[in-house]
Amino acid sequence: MKTFLLILIFGLISQTSRAQVTAAAALIALNEIDAKVTGQLQTIDNLATNAIGNTGNMVLSVSARLRKDINETIGNTDQVLRENQLLLYNQLLNMSSDFSKVVEGRMREADMITTKLTETIDNFIVVKKEPRIYRYDTQTFIKQYTGSYLFKIKGKNFDQSDQVFITINNKQIKPVQSAYDEVVFRIDSSDIALTSPQDHYADARINFLWKKGLFRKQMHTKIPFLIPVIPLNIGKVTVFYDQALPERKYAEPISYSCSCRTGGPGWSGGRRRSTTAFNIIPTGGRLFDPNSIEVVSWTQRHGGGYNFDHKTEQQIRGYINCSSESRPFGAGGSSSLTFRYKEYETIYPVHKKQTDVKAITSINPIIFDLPESVDNKRPSISYAVVKTYDQKEFILTPSNPNKFFELRMNPVTDDVIINWKN
Repeated sequence: MKTFLLILIFGLISQTSRAQVTAAAALIALNEIDAKVTGQLQTIDNLATNAIGNTGNMVLSVSARLRKDINETIGNTDQVLRENQLLLYNQLLNMSSDFSKVVEGRMREADMITTKLTETIDNFIVVKKEPRIYRYDTQTFIKQYTGSYLFKIKGKNFDQSDQVFITINNKQIKPVQSAYDEVVFRIDSSDIALTSPQDHYADARINFLWKKGLFRKQMHTKIPFLIPVIPLNIGKVTVFYDQALPERKYAEPISYSCSCRTGGPGWSGGRRRSTTAFNIIPTGGRLFDPNSIEVVSWTQRHGGGYNFDHKTEQQIRGYINCSSESRPFGAGGSSSLTFRYKEYETIYPVHKKQTDVKAITSINPIIFDLPESVDNKRPSISYAVVKTYDQKEFILTPSNPNKFFELRMNPVTDDVIINWKN
């Protein structure tokens, strides 16, 4: 509902620069801008470039200044904004929209937004001695890694203040360097605490204590800003790869039969013997499965036997024998063997595989050890999926570059290396 109201207000204002906007509607829209910018400052995009954090804080600074002026003049009422308030309000809406485009990837426009906001706030503030901020210059703060946070603001009239300090986590921090147009703070990492466990920023305020007018009225200007807090582990990565693995493709079972016969012993009565050998070679480039050899039937008359003396993938070799009766004019002998076996060929279907999930940091690369090659067939990476702390998902491939992450392959070991680019 609030987002709809903000869009509606923006649409009406776009129709005419003199459109009337009530103070109550403007304050709601300012809250929407603050919430949106706060969310954008917590994304991984801010880790890629400090320009997002610097420009976003400038938007929040101007929003706070306009909110203060509205509350001190016409309040949260149905009265329309004054001309100078409306001018700043319209500019802030435009700059907020442009800031969203910066977050989406148009980084070059960040400085342009800051410049326009600087000009607008300079025209809005009429008290010459009031301190005003034109630009933020910050570093990236990585939780559990960054030792201290260097924070610089640029503007003018800073030397008109009796005191300049930051309040954060119920602590006052004085600048390490102060001049007319620049103030530098150094905040120890122990003083930077998340606003809540679900958030990735710390609330802070810049305070200017200065005197206004002939009677030197004490003024206290408070300007909020956010310190984006980047977790050390910025996401989790899984690598997906293909690997051709050997499988046996069996043909239908094949039967083989052989027999042995011998004549009778004649008048002498001596036993007669005979042997039949068999030697089988696989067909069609296939191989035998020695474990598949199975005797289906064996018969013999008056004695005999069989033996497989060579069972390998390349050859099945053996023999059967038979014998006659051993009495004069006895009967001849016979035997018969039937067995079956299987032939197979090795095929290499491609299997879809994935690695275990690993955490990735903004500091050190991570290495995934892919399996060794099998029969000289190496694994082939398909893609990697990075799920970052701000619930974004990035697909990485060796051929398509990503603005945040880099994916490389070790050509010798097939290891996959993924690291944060910046």
